[in-house]
Amino acid sequence: MSIKKSVSTSVANYLFAVIIFAGIITTFAFGIMASNRSDAEVINVAGSLRMQSYRLLHELQYEPKQAQKHLLDYRKTLHASSLREIEAQFFTPQSLKRSYDDLIVHWRKMEHFVLINDQQSYRNELTNYVAQVDHFVFALQQFAEKKLIITTLIIVLAMLAIVAMVTYIIWFTRSKVVRPLRQLTKASVQIQMRHFQHIRLDTNRNDELGTLAKAFTQMSTELSKIYSNLEDKINEKTQKLTQTNRTLAMLYHCSQTLAANDLDRARLTLALQNIMATEHLRSLELNVEGAEHWHILLGENAPQLTWQSAEIQVEGQILGTLRWQAGLPCPDPRTLQNIAQMLGRTLYFDQTQRQQQQLLLMEERSIIARELHDSLAQVLSFLQIQLTLLKHALNKNNDEAKSKSLTIIHDFEQALSDGYIQLRELLATFRLTVQEANLTLALEQVVESLRNQTDSQMTVNCTLPSQTFTPQQLVHALQIVREATLNAIKHAQASHIEIIAHTNHDGEQELLVQDDGIGIPSLEEPDGHYGLRIMEERSHKLNATLTIKNRPTGGTEVKLLLPNALA
Repeated sequence: MSIKKSVSTSVANYLFAVIIFAGIITTFAFGIMASNRSDAEVINVAGSLRMQSYRLLHELQYEPKQAQKHLLDYRKTLHASSLREIEAQFFTPQSLKRSYDDLIVHWRKMEHFVLINDQQSYRNELTNYVAQVDHFVFALQQFAEKKLIITTLIIVLAMLAIVAMVTYIIWFTRSKVVRPLRQLTKASVQIQMRHFQHIRLDTNRNDELGTLAKAFTQMSTELSKIYSNLEDKINEKTQKLTQTNRTLAMLYHCSQTLAANDLDRARLTLALQNIMATEHLRSLELNVEGAEHWHILLGENAPQLTWQSAEIQVEGQILGTLRWQAGLPCPDPRTLQNIAQMLGRTLYFDQTQRQQQQLLLMEERSIIARELHDSLAQVLSFLQIQLTLLKHALNKNNDEAKSKSLTIIHDFEQALSDGYIQLRELLATFRLTVQEANLTLALEQVVESLRNQTDSQMTVNCTLPSQTFTPQQLVHALQIVREATLNAIKHAQASHIEIIAHTNHDGEQELLVQDDGIGIPSLEEPDGHYGLRIMEERSHKLNATLTIKNRPTGGTEVKLLLPNALA
């Protein structure tokens, strides 16, 4: 829309008119004031005519020679330029002009009396002439006062006119500029406060502010639509994020619930109840292959709804099936797929853990059976042989048989004592547990359990990280350390035993058991002792290298050199 009327142009025109009007009035006032500037001179010049006329009378009587000179001065004064300008001024009244002309005519008569030196006639006309001069001076004074009054009146009227014009301009500015701007400001504040239904603006005006009001109204309408669309999108995104957050929280709680060591039906039920409540499911069913006692069905079957399902599988192995009936709002199928994968990993881990536990149990039983066979079984076999020999000796009733029987009984007691000692050592070995994940504390516990069996000083120096061993590997390592320490206590006659776990100069990790005793004469174990063989088997399970040797400074060193990566 084109602008027919410009507010700025109107205000500029009004101000220009005020300036022109003020300029005209000021020029007129200055003109009058300039004319008033010579009024005093005119009055003084006119007033001096009286004194000069009396002086001419005096000179005619007493100094006739000077009369001619002063007569010329009088003519100059009477015809002075300031007096002649009175006739040139267009606003000079005619009465004042006639008074001046009459004065000139009357002076010609008086001048004739001076030239013929007629003192008596001059004296007789002097009174009338002076009265005429006074009348002329009084007319000049009235004319000057009249001009001053006219000037004052014009200035007052001009000021009133300027005040009226300025008042109109102020009213026009407030009405056409200030009020619309205030409305625009208030509307902009409302827009800033997100109140898009702002106060009504005058959009029908044909000026800049009308165009601005129309553009502002259109902009606020478009902003209202955009903001409404953004609010809808934000609400939608917020709902999605809230649902996603609930889903993530549900997945986290389910993972925490299913991450327990002992997985059972109660934990599965608790996790499925959380899933059902979070995803707004009508019913949820879990079938586990090979574990029918873990079959779980939550909710009620709705015949009008379709069952959806997802296979629970890990690495191609199907472990079960998850079925559900969706409610409103419908759950994200990807979430249920993720839940099925999480259940698959949980079931697979549970099965693997149970299998691992079974394998560990079988392995431990194999170790126990082998060690019992290598120790107690041989002792019992020896006792059985000795018992047979004792029976044959008792059947013979002579001194040699009695002596042999006592020898057999002594060997029987010694073997029984050795078997009891071996049984205690085996029980201590099998009862060794790891109560701390800290390697240093675990070594301290092993040493502490042996302090009451010796007077030797035992110290532990460990700089290896606790993550060096898994719990199963740590049991093997601690049992090797315990067996080596126990051998040093029994056989080394040492005053100091030190257990070291560190990284050597070659960057290899190793466990050392060192003593300052008499050293080891041979690595061949006597009959009925199997400690060194058991240590060797445990080092093989760690894929480590076991070395037993005498130290150059005296004593024995048992070193377990660990591989770069424990299996």
